Amino acid sequence: MNGMDKQLPSFLKVEEGLQIGDYMPNIRIPNYDSLQLYDLITDYLLVATISTTCAPCLPAMEAIDALIERYPTMNLIIFIDTEEETFEQATQVFHPSARLYHASDDVMFGELKTRGYPWAFGLNAEGQIITIEHAGSMEYLEKLLFPFKRFLEPQAAFAMKEELR
Repeated sequence: MNGMDKQLPSFLKVEEGLQIGDYMPNIRIPNYDSLQLYDLITDYLLVATISTTCAPCLPAMEAIDALIERYPTMNLIIFIDTEEETFEQATQVFHPSARLYHASDDVMFGELKTRGYPWAFGLNAEGQIITIEHAGSMEYLEKLLFPFKRFLEPQAAFAMKEELR
């Protein structure tokens, strides 16, 4: 058997995850029986995935919170993988307009097919992925939000345009 005939065992294969142009699965929002992801989409939806068990997620949480503070009317949801008690604390730490949903690794990787933590997706009105970015810094989050700037309040959109120059 030569090297070309060998295949990786399934546990070593890397799941690619969703790509730009794919449609995000319309999952049921954990802990909300009748709420599905597409119910939260207006003209767009930003979906961030974070965990309290990953080192890069702490600065990501700070960046996401700063983005929410800067654009409090943007349509963003945050799925957070953590213990129940820590989730309750997170709801108190984030900006008041933050929409956090408690989700397990099974939901994040199995249903949402995220690539890891911290990660974020920008969806259009049909649930199609338009942008994908690492959610670890304000710079990446601004790139994630950029295609949807026309849906922001005019003052916030102008500020974003000036910063990207």
